Amino acid sequence: MRYFFILGRNPTLSSAELVAVIRKTDPNFVILEASGDVLLVETKDTLEIREMIKVLGGIIKAGVVMEETGKLEKENVFKILKESTKRAESGKIFFGFSLYNLENRDGKNFSEAKKQTSSLAMEAKKFLKEKGFSARWVTSKEDNLSSVIVAKNKLLEENGAEIVILVKNDQVFLGKTLAVQGFEELGFRDFGRPKRNMQVGLMPPKLAQIMINLSEAKDDGVILDPFCGFGTVLGEAMIAGYKNLIGSDINEEVLAGAKENLEWLEKNYQLPAINYQLIKSDVRHISGKVEEVSVDAIVTEPYLGPPLHGNEPKENILEIAKELSMLYLDAFREFKKVLKPNSKIVILFPIFVFQNEEIFLPIMEEIKKIGFEAANPLPKELENKDFVKITPRQSIIYSRPGQKVLREVLVFSSL
Repeated sequence: MRYFFILGRNPTLSSAELVAVIRKTDPNFVILEASGDVLLVETKDTLEIREMIKVLGGIIKAGVVMEETGKLEKENVFKILKESTKRAESGKIFFGFSLYNLENRDGKNFSEAKKQTSSLAMEAKKFLKEKGFSARWVTSKEDNLSSVIVAKNKLLEENGAEIVILVKNDQVFLGKTLAVQGFEELGFRDFGRPKRNMQVGLMPPKLAQIMINLSEAKDDGVILDPFCGFGTVLGEAMIAGYKNLIGSDINEEVLAGAKENLEWLEKNYQLPAINYQLIKSDVRHISGKVEEVSVDAIVTEPYLGPPLHGNEPKENILEIAKELSMLYLDAFREFKKVLKPNSKIVILFPIFVFQNEEIFLPIMEEIKKIGFEAANPLPKELENKDFVKITPRQSIIYSRPGQKVLREVLVFSSL
């Protein structure tokens, strides 16, 4: 089976996450095409796309590839529409087109496909009318429809279809969207939870999902978040089906907030019984609270330092970086004690910005001496793609507009 996945605003991170998730169910899957917009893959078995997208933080929409041709032709579009309307006996059909480039924006095939969409839509309406349907063409000012437009305009329902057109210079893949990212659900889990700290800020649920997936932990594995805060990672792990979770934090009040948030999730999502523990502990002594060699993965956003305003002297930033480096190295020594062999640590480090300079924590060699090494989370076939941005430290930078401190996503493996 061939599937397409539309990548989020950090395509490197989205690709790494997707590869990790598919690899768990089909280690021999093949990446057919890749660009900054989309990954096209082939798997031996059927993927449960509608279930997968619920736990994929970096994928905007996904679907199945139904046709492959040399150029965009109406007969292939009609074939997809006919297949998509099989269950709709009569009434109104909703359809829309989304174009994505598998190469560059100046490709001749892509430009021609863009010009064709309007006439193609008129032909499609005529085709549907002949089949006894009225039709509405859902449009956007962009080349492609957003997840919100797709979901709000019935394109995922039985009487709807978003036809995705993936264009190369000599090929066109036509697919149908099966699911989009649950933007309302993610917003609800982010802003609806009872405990939040607006001063410190919270990890977005989407980033927590990505990090959990990068850990490649087994479904019955034990996941530890030793800086659990208000429980974002633990909550998203619960939603993803993990049942053995440990969260620890040095702040008792924050732990109480995590408990409240997790109970809120259990109630709102009617989750089955989950074995989670919340422990008050300094990360530098976590091995005294968590059994040694018992943890399958560590997924965490540690303390990133005090809030910054953006005008701090460089000396202050370097002092913060020094203090955090000491804390993190102590933490990694403890991680070595509690982790099982061949387990992963997915962690965020801060990147401080002084004027135009990015200041990374200089602790990679020390971490290596402890017994962990950062690994590139992308497969070799993606490493040289133009859209991929991996630092020399084998990390991926994650940032949002206006942030004073960037996040560095790192995946460590045992040496």
